[in-house]
Amino acid sequence: MKEQEKEYGILESIADGLGRGLVYIKEDGTIGAYSKLAKEITGIRLPESQGHPAGRIEEGDIVIIADNDLGNDDNLSAADLKLLNIKDKSISEGDGILAIGAYKNSKITPVFKVAKGYGLKERMELKCRYLGFDISASIDDDNNLISISVNGQTYDMAYIEAIGHMVVLDKNTGKVKFFQARGYGFRNEEIGVLLRGKEFIRKSSDGDNTDLMPQIGLKTEKLFNGADFLKAVKDVMDCDDGYGIENVYDIHKRLMFCHLVRVKNDGQGSGVYVFMQDKDLVSSQLSSKEAMAASLEKIKRKRLPEENVQTIDGFKNFIGNDRSMIAVKRLAAKAAKNRFNVMLTGESGTGKSVLAKEIHDIQMPDAPFVEVCCNAISPTLFESELFGYAPGAFTGASSQGKAGYFEEANGGTIFLDEIGDIPPEMQIKLLHVIQNKRIYRVGDTKPVDVNVRIIAATNKDLEKETEKGTFRKDLYYRINVFPIYIPPLRERKGDLYFLANSILDQYCRECSIEPKQFSQEAIDIIMSYPWPGNVRELKNVVECAANICDEELIYSEHLMISQGKAGIVRGTLKERLEKAEKDIIQEALSNNGLDKNKAIEELGLSRSTFYKKIKDLGIEQ
Repeated sequence: MKEQEKEYGILESIADGLGRGLVYIKEDGTIGAYSKLAKEITGIRLPESQGHPAGRIEEGDIVIIADNDLGNDDNLSAADLKLLNIKDKSISEGDGILAIGAYKNSKITPVFKVAKGYGLKERMELKCRYLGFDISASIDDDNNLISISVNGQTYDMAYIEAIGHMVVLDKNTGKVKFFQARGYGFRNEEIGVLLRGKEFIRKSSDGDNTDLMPQIGLKTEKLFNGADFLKAVKDVMDCDDGYGIENVYDIHKRLMFCHLVRVKNDGQGSGVYVFMQDKDLVSSQLSSKEAMAASLEKIKRKRLPEENVQTIDGFKNFIGNDRSMIAVKRLAAKAAKNRFNVMLTGESGTGKSVLAKEIHDIQMPDAPFVEVCCNAISPTLFESELFGYAPGAFTGASSQGKAGYFEEANGGTIFLDEIGDIPPEMQIKLLHVIQNKRIYRVGDTKPVDVNVRIIAATNKDLEKETEKGTFRKDLYYRINVFPIYIPPLRERKGDLYFLANSILDQYCRECSIEPKQFSQEAIDIIMSYPWPGNVRELKNVVECAANICDEELIYSEHLMISQGKAGIVRGTLKERLEKAEKDIIQEALSNNGLDKNKAIEELGLSRSTFYKKIKDLGIEQ
């Protein structure tokens, strides 16, 4: 047996060197061995650094579909599209469709594009901002390529004749919870099956997908569904030792270049050895080295964003996938790996306390985490609360004394929230603690050594406070070692849909309330409201809506915010159009750094029209 494994190992090494996968089929027609590269070629294992856990599509998840031939190799019907609120009766088998919608939420409007009887040799594309996400989907029939892109992260699928591609975004986190990949036929993950409720398996690039059925011992026809290929295996199995054939076979709707060799011997290892290679890869190898290098560079570029996201997966309670929030999480991940003093800044309600706890938990989940709200402590009690006091230190003091917050946090983290409100006389004492890593209890002369990591937070501009003399510069420099700014919610509206859903689902679970969903009009208000109170205000509004709404769907009347402030335009058609035009022009100017020439180019307007609209709409120049 060991000799057989050694021989197979040699063959696998040779196959890998030639860029080919190796599958050994035993005399009884079962799979005897399956190389790593063969798993990558057939999609059992992903060669790229992308992956996702097992799961299923849930109500409210955003589903993006790109399908060049509805009903062909996708197990999808027009009726299934109703799950995305797509009810166009003209859609039928054979159509090409690009669609974006919220799963099983009939109140959120989908976006879709249909090409009837899609046999057109032209590019089909859908591009829009949907619920705060920049999403595009395209079908390039000339190059047999379907692509779905979410906020710059692209998922490509090549095809021979037809393919159903899909990406799913989790309604609570905004992260990609599923993406289609080659080998979906083997995994039984056609998009129609998944839309109808089937669980999808884990995808992994750092090892085999153990959720799949075992490959070793499996009947060949259970693993490969290409009729011509299966016939070739049977024919070669009936031949003499050393017989071999080469051909291109359609396996799971993908062309494979295969070399089948018959091996007969008296011991172990008899059967058919299949050396396989993706036909697309064979073709690319025949092209120039420059083209191959460009392809590899493209793959590398596409992998980087996903790799970066994977490094920040520890922030489970700090929700946000907007680019600005990804940057925040990257900084926080770096801070967590070291014991730097961290300064969190940003408006009130942005989630500074949540991020502080997440930074602590990544490296020190079992160590103490002590949160101190500095503006809630009386100035006369500040010293005793932070550093503790000795027995009988002052009138009313406990006879046993008391440990302060710094002692309680020893070996872990102390979070000083609203540090800008610390009284001036306490700032010098805090500075000494940071410098010397020791405290003195009130009324005691014996020092207590403390090993504490400090995370501070404020919504004040401490640099300006130091200039005014209300905050010590030396203390500011000590605590501002690793600054992290959390942007307000109005600057990261791409997170709103997922934050609102996450808060709603969690609140319904905690309070044993029947699950609820947002209607389209409620989503519109949530997306357009500026949220001056940030996540804290959003949480209050969503929880209040869940309480006062007696039905499954939350409507605008359940949201306790001003519709005027939410930007919901009332009035005549002319007034609404003018408001929309003004918003579009202002957004174009903002996107281009107030460069009017670039804004004109983006909007496709003439200079005279642009400047006339600026004047008529009262836009400040």
